[in-house]
Amino acid sequence: MTTAHPSVPDASDAGTGMSAGSDLAIGERLRLAVSAMEYNQSFVTFADGKANALLLVNSIFLATAAGRLGQSIAAALVAASAGLAILLSLSVIYARLPGQMKRDRAKIFFWGHVCQRRSKADYAADLASVAPQEILESLARQTFDLCQVVQRKFKAYQAAQFMTFLSAASWVLYLIGPPLGLWN
Repeated sequence: MTTAHPSVPDASDAGTGMSAGSDLAIGERLRLAVSAMEYNQSFVTFADGKANALLLVNSIFLATAAGRLGQSIAAALVAASAGLAILLSLSVIYARLPGQMKRDRAKIFFWGHVCQRRSKADYAADLASVAPQEILESLARQTFDLCQVVQRKFKAYQAAQFMTFLSAASWVLYLIGPPLGLWN
């Protein structure tokens, strides 16, 4: 065996069934799993924040054009594109996976899972009795599910961002059209 990092197997470990994490104690694995969950949760917060910014921008576009909705096709175009962008931005914020709240004794971190217990005593009992390996496996499943949510959020954000671009373009045309004599 070479003098490589102890948790990284070299070619001589091939086929032995050893994995890179086999040297990690369960406590270290749990810290790593919680860290991975927190890291991916930050992407949820990031996507929601970006979507909120798009909501604000499109609300301004919509408010600007709302006064002339019945009088101008350009205003109607701005309102329609901004309205659609607002709906797409809301879809970012509400992106979730269905059915993620089933009761699992090892789900002990998320507030919704904690509140599934009937009492503080039930939560304390689950916390005391669940095996570290069960917690680790549950965290792995929850992190995977969280990453699916992140993926949905960023996909929805791309659509909202594109629609906001179209909304901004129509808003600029709406503003510069009358001075240029394009429309009234």
